[in-house]
Amino acid sequence: AVVSTQSTGIATKLNADVICFQETKISRSQLDNEVAKVDGFYSFFSFSTTKRGYSGVATYVSKRLCPYKVEFGSDVDIESEGRILVTYHRTTSTRSLAIINAYVPCGYESEDIDRYNAKLKFFEDLNSLVKRLDDQCIDVILVGDLNVKALLIDSAEAYENRKNSIFVSAWHNSADKVLFRSMQDESFTDCFRFLHPSKTRSYTCWNSGLNARVNNYGTRIDYVLVPKSFHHKIQYCEILSDVTGSDHCPVLAQLDIEDIVASEIVPPECSIHFPELKGEQQRLSSLFKRKLETDSGSDVFNSTNNKKPKNISKKVGPKQSKLCFKPKDMPKTTIRSQNVIYPDEITATIAVASKACSDNSNVGVSVKMLLTGLPKPPLCSGHQLKSALKTVTKDGETKGKRFYCCSLPIGPSGLVTSRCNFFKWLDK
Repeated sequence: AVVSTQSTGIATKLNADVICFQETKISRSQLDNEVAKVDGFYSFFSFSTTKRGYSGVATYVSKRLCPYKVEFGSDVDIESEGRILVTYHRTTSTRSLAIINAYVPCGYESEDIDRYNAKLKFFEDLNSLVKRLDDQCIDVILVGDLNVKALLIDSAEAYENRKNSIFVSAWHNSADKVLFRSMQDESFTDCFRFLHPSKTRSYTCWNSGLNARVNNYGTRIDYVLVPKSFHHKIQYCEILSDVTGSDHCPVLAQLDIEDIVASEIVPPECSIHFPELKGEQQRLSSLFKRKLETDSGSDVFNSTNNKKPKNISKKVGPKQSKLCFKPKDMPKTTIRSQNVIYPDEITATIAVASKACSDNSNVGVSVKMLLTGLPKPPLCSGHQLKSALKTVTKDGETKGKRFYCCSLPIGPSGLVTSRCNFFKWLDK
């Protein structure tokens, strides 16, 4: 929940009653007043109890919509990773309202089958929770990073391969998408697709390692889902892609909900009851002014578009509710020159030289790299530009090996600004 000092208008731009964060990566011991106590809001946090600085979600609720109960989805969450937070709200009708803030595990069958199975189990348990609440006459709004692409147009890569029947069949039939579509078809309406059923190139997440945001080569995996009976309540839903600083961007939805009744008793799970937190509450604008310090000097939420989305600047009525959720923190980045040897590169070169000497092979090449640094990067075949040096991080026989690839960001094929297929190993 950090914003550049130049983006002071973001809080006014959102003007939301409920703000949901995913992957907060914060433990209770790290929580301070600046984050927990925000003027006009009650804050609730679900922490990972198994890993410090991992996962986690947080929900900020306007005091005029104070929930009467909060749960952490113990029957859904995996290994207490802090991925579920449910706030319950009374209404003037016979049905109550539950807002589920969820951060679904990221897992792919081809990479980590155990993690993928945990993701499937999460969807199954989440669907059971939704059904149980419906049986209790509780309407459910589900928001968050659900880590699944529902449609081909929700993935730049998939949309490029839409004419490949084998790819499309395998893509549609993957177990996570089947489970998600089943849950959605039975219980929910996707606010964004309800208003924009065929809109393409509308993504909420981009691979920062591949600089994919430059060419808008991303995925839409962040959702605001409402009960099917809420069709008439959906007034607005847009992806705020102009808000930068993270690999995700916010999704803002405006719902015409006028029957929520604030609880007079604040639930004990609220951060205002944490004895370790002392001091005065902060203003919402100060929460969104905190600066993320990166090696490259970039700021979080550095909005490049000052134009306010439709209906957002309009004053909200006393009982009208808006939901939005925010992007994750951007990992620190380092900009390096190809012509300078840095300590980690020296260490890597020494390791190569040591191994080469022990094998009595390639001694001359390794020693030369140690003394003179890395060779001049080759030009990529597609653009004739200096290539970028990368290191294999995935487990396997090639882990740790270095290679050259096109330095441009990944993007749609055929686009002149997209990365070409150039590849060359540095270490033979």
